[in-house]
Amino acid sequence: MSATPSVRLAHFWPSQKERDFFYNEGYLVVPDALSAEEVDRLTAAIDCCTNGKQDQFINRIDILGLDNAFLSLIDNPKVFAKICGFLGWNIWVNHTHFNIRPPDPRNEPYRYSWHRDGGTFSMDLQGDAPMTAIKVGFYLNDLTEPGRGNTYLIPLHADNPKIMDQLSSTTPPPPEAHPLLLKPGSAVIFQQRAIHSQGSPNYSDTIRKTIFIQWAFRWLFPVDTMTVGHLADTIENPIRRQLLGIEKSRPQGCFSSRYYPSEQEIPLKKWLMREVGMLRLGEVSPATMRYLTRFLNFDL
Repeated sequence: MSATPSVRLAHFWPSQKERDFFYNEGYLVVPDALSAEEVDRLTAAIDCCTNGKQDQFINRIDILGLDNAFLSLIDNPKVFAKICGFLGWNIWVNHTHFNIRPPDPRNEPYRYSWHRDGGTFSMDLQGDAPMTAIKVGFYLNDLTEPGRGNTYLIPLHADNPKIMDQLSSTTPPPPEAHPLLLKPGSAVIFQQRAIHSQGSPNYSDTIRKTIFIQWAFRWLFPVDTMTVGHLADTIENPIRRQLLGIEKSRPQGCFSSRYYPSEQEIPLKKWLMREVGMLRLGEVSPATMRYLTRFLNFDL
C-alpha cells in the first residue's frame, strides 16, 4: 500500500449485509481478493520458502519477513477495508503463517484438528470470548469442490457450549459444519471465536496452499515471534509501520502505547477518517462514534 493509495478503502468497506452475515455466521468470503498475478507470486514465495519440499503437511509461522509478497497482504485493500470496518483503527498484525496440504491417502481417521483461534485466550474465556482478532485465509488453489483440503467451519449461530466437548481432533465434520468452497484468490475472514478445522482430506492431485494473516487489537500480544524488526529501516509507510508494531519506545515510567496510544502511534485513525469518513467509521460500533466526536480537532 502506498502512502496515497489509488483505491479508496471506502469502495470495499463492509456493507450492512456483509456486516450482518459476518456477525451471524462468524466469517465472510471476499471473492477475487487476489489477482491471478498475485496468486502466482504468493505461490512462488511459498515454493521458495519450502525449497520445493512439499510432500507432507507444513504449517510455517512468522512469515512476513520472509518475502515481500507476504508483506503485501497486510494492507490488501479488498480485505483490509473489512478488517478496519469490523475492528477499527487500534489494530496491528499479531500472527502470520502459511500451510501446505499435499494429496492425502484415503486413510481414516483423519486429523481435522477442530479449534477456535487464540490458544489459551479462547480456552480461558471459552465460548463467550468477544471478537478481539480476525484471521484471514488467502486461498491459492481451486477449492470449488469438497475433498480438496477445504476448511470446514461451524457458523456462530449454530455454535453451542457443548460442541467443542463433542469434537476430538479426528471427529468427522458434524452436521453444523460446512466446507468452504472457494475459487483461487479468494479470501475468507474468520472471527477468532468461530470453530473451524485446520483442513480436511485432500483427495485431489493438487497441493493446497493457503496463507493466513491475523489482525488484532494492539493490546493483544503477538501469537508468534513476529520477526519484523529488520524491516524498520526499509518501511516508511506509517500505516504499515503501525500494522507491524514498528514504533519508538516510550520513556520508562510512561503508560503503554498499547492502552494509551498517541495520534502518532495510530496513524490509521486519521487515515481512515480521510478514506471512509466519520459516519462510516461510526458503523464499527456506537462507542467508536462517541470516541470520534470527542476529537474533532484533527487537521484533515
